[in-house]
Amino acid sequence: MKLKVLIVITIVALGFNLYSNDFDIKKFSDPEKYGWDSPEKLHNARNDLYNRQKLLQIYELKKQSITANLIKSAFAPGWGHFSAGEYTKGQVLLGLELIFLGTTYYYHDSAMEKYDKYKKATYITDINQFYEDANDSYFISQIFFSLGVTVWIYTIYDSINSTETYNDKVWNEIRQQYYTKGFSINPTGFTWRF
Repeated sequence: MKLKVLIVITIVALGFNLYSNDFDIKKFSDPEKYGWDSPEKLHNARNDLYNRQKLLQIYELKKQSITANLIKSAFAPGWGHFSAGEYTKGQVLLGLELIFLGTTYYYHDSAMEKYDKYKKATYITDINQFYEDANDSYFISQIFFSLGVTVWIYTIYDSINSTETYNDKVWNEIRQQYYTKGFSINPTGFTWRF
């Protein structure tokens, strides 16, 4: 209870302190502090701000969501890389994942088959041999499963980097198109920037 009263008193005291200071509207609205000593400079600054806002809107439309690509990579390895335009890396990661999981399945199936033979065996040498073979196959399957999980985690992590790289590339292309001056040919026709 005392803590609440102390907090309320502190907030009220700070409020009175802030209210008692005079607000200088001239200092706040002085355009010369931004270097706008003429109407032309103010107009140019406004146009530059407007153009930057347009660039930001274009960027927001073209950029990719890191969260979406992260979810895609968690669902299927390489999907986030495909979305970010890194097709080769996505194919390599997907291929590695399929190889590791396929090998895991093969050795696990082999271990279960040898384990079934172990349970049905009646001679002690066969029992020992099938048990060792089942354990060896199971151990190899666990190694490949671990490699598959490692690749999957790396794919999720690297999809963040790939998406950030893609978004940086998009932003640089948008800025370059806006700030490049002169004559250029594009798919929709000719452009002259000055």
